[in-house]
Parts: sequence; C-alpha cells; structure tokens
Amino acid sequence: MRRPALPLPLLADDAASVSGMLLVRADHDDEAWDDVCSRLGELPGLVVSGPGHQAPAALEEPVPRRLILVDDPAWRGATPEEVSEALTRDGVWVPGLVLLVDDRTAANTRLRPLLAFRGTGGDTFRITPRQAALTHLVLHRPYLDLTLQCFEEWAPAEPGWEPDEDVEEWESELPEPVGAHLESLDPPPRYEPPVRALPLLTQENAGLLVRTDFSDDAAWASLLGALHRPGPGYGDPIDDFGDYIETVDDPVFGGATPEQLMASVRVSPEDPDQMIADVVLVADRASMRDPEHRLLAVPLEDRVGWAFRITPEMAGTMVVNLAVGNQGLEDYTDVEPEARL
Repeated sequence: MRRPALPLPLLADDAASVSGMLLVRADHDDEAWDDVCSRLGELPGLVVSGPGHQAPAALEEPVPRRLILVDDPAWRGATPEEVSEALTRDGVWVPGLVLLVDDRTAANTRLRPLLAFRGTGGDTFRITPRQAALTHLVLHRPYLDLTLQCFEEWAPAEPGWEPDEDVEEWESELPEPVGAHLESLDPPPRYEPPVRALPLLTQENAGLLVRTDFSDDAAWASLLGALHRPGPGYGDPIDDFGDYIETVDDPVFGGATPEQLMASVRVSPEDPDQMIADVVLVADRASMRDPEHRLLAVPLEDRVGWAFRITPEMAGTMVVNLAVGNQGLEDYTDVEPEARL
C-alpha cells in the first residue's frame, strides 16, 4: 500500500535542532486513540494533523518543540518500517521520538502501550503515553539519545521468540512498557500549560533547587539550613555539598508543577559539557509542611519524571555523585521506595 507523505514541516535554517515527537495513528480503534491523546495531555508544541495538512513551523518559545499527531486513515496499519521510510525525505524535520498507536495499544486498556523508536534510528520499544509525555518535555536536553537507548533495553517491542497459539500468555511474558508504574499513580503526572509563561531555568552548577511554595519563609530558611549545614552524620566536610546546588527563590515559580519545571530546565548554552546532575530538586508545599523538609527530586534523564523524595541533608551528596557518575538514581530511590510520588 502506498502511503502519503507525513505532515512534517520543512526545515528552516535552524529547524533541525527543534526537539519533539511524532505520533501516528496506525489502528482503527477510536477509543484507544482518544485515550492516548488524553493521557498525553496538552503538551507544548502540540499540533493535530489530518489528511492533507502540513504541520507548521515550531512556535517561538524559550524551548521550541513539536508534537505532531497524525490522524489520517491512509496511515492505518502502518509499520515502523513504513514510517521510518517516510522520514527519509530530504528537507523535512525528523522527530527525536516516533510513536505508533497500534493493535496492542488498543488491546491493553490499562497501559495503552505505544510502539516507539528513535527517529534517527534504533530498535523499537514499548512506552506508555504518560512516560512519552514526560520524555517530550526533556527531549531538548543533550544526551537524551542515551536515555532512549536505555528504553530500548528495558522494554523491547518484540521478544526473541515467536508467539504460540496462546497469544494472551505470550503477551503476559513480555516486559512491561517503560513508564508502566506512572499509569497507576493517583494522580498520574500530567503537564498543564502554566498560567503565565515561565522563564528558562539554566543549569550552571551540579544541582538545581527551585522553590515553588512561598507560604512559609521560616520553613524555607530551615530547609536551606539543612541543605548547607548538614547535621549529625554529615559533619565531615567531604559530605557537605550543599554549595554545589544553585537555588532559585523567585515567586514567578510559585505553584509551578514538576512537569512545568521539567519543560523549563536547560543546560547552560555557554558550557554544555558542564558536569550536572540530571535531576531538578523542588521545594514544594509538601516540602514546607514536612518536618524533615524532604525535597521532591524529579529526574530529567534515565528514569525521566520518576519523582521521589530526599532529605535536604542528602541532596548535596546526591547531586554531586550523579554529576560525576559515581552513583545512579537507583542508589537514592531504593532508600525510600515507599516515598516515590
């Protein structure tokens, strides 16, 4: 079957650097498509394209992005190979991540797993809509290809064996899609556009802490004290890394959600190779009310968006060890698995 051209925007002089995703409806199930779109939410750069439409250029935003949704009957039943071939046209934008709504998306109403692959090449894998949405928010960051490579390893789309007659049993033995646990959270993570545009948050230090609750200045002062002067058990200067965390105390971020902050953080363009922790720390309302003032840590790479809580005393140690590669997020999330949000 001959497919029409995908509605990909033509490249402007610098359009190749615009990050984003392409979602293609390859199944006939209306309910599955609507559910996937609902779970993705109102992401920045979203464009819904029907038959014969051409996606517009990316909007002038602090971080230009595109998310092109293709709902065209001519692409029903499309395979990753067909979509990949359509991306090879000269002079068109190539998305960082391609997603297909297919028959397995329709069959699994709990997770709605999407078939995914990198637009620049790689193996296919399965990812949930909410994990895809969070990944879209950080696709502009350098080295995100490494994160997508991890996704390929964690949730390969096809196993190394052929299904037998019991397809349901075969399905149950497949690895869960990346982000399966996000779909069960209450409430699940969801990006909502901020009421007012948020300024960019530029990472220029090992760590970044953003205050989003301004209801209790005394609690904020106590939190900063614990961050910069760790108490018993953190007395050795080698364990005191609070000064490696840059603090943003600006009311413009009052009430900002973790997803909005994820979309606003970028690496310093002057020093993109600066060693940084791929996580943003948030002092939110829960942090201010918590006697320990535990911060919300929101990963920006690897397990993108899998937020967890960490005490301010441990925050400096974490960001420095993450920045230099001594440890991974699992060394901190495993400490308090019940505190994941």
